[in-house]
Amino acid sequence: MPGRARSRYTTYLVSVTAERSGGRGRSAKPAPVVYAVMKPNAEAALAAIRSLAEGPVAVAIVGSLSTRVSKGLKLKPGEPRMV
Repeated sequence: MPGRARSRYTTYLVSVTAERSGGRGRSAKPAPVVYAVMKPNAEAALAAIRSLAEGPVAVAIVGSLSTRVSKGLKLKPGEPRMV
């Protein structure tokens, strides 16, 4: 008797950087914020973080976390957390 198919999650690290305005002054580059989010694929992780962002931002996958680290952070699927 086969069991229920278990969905597999990966903890993605997603960088969010506010896009600069087109001004000519030399402003400091905005510091990126990195979120950890458990999702089944990279596209879902990017969409989850984009929905949190306000204004024009650039989002990118910058890495992932191991299962052990994710459990240590007590991260739950679909719950984005700033790291």
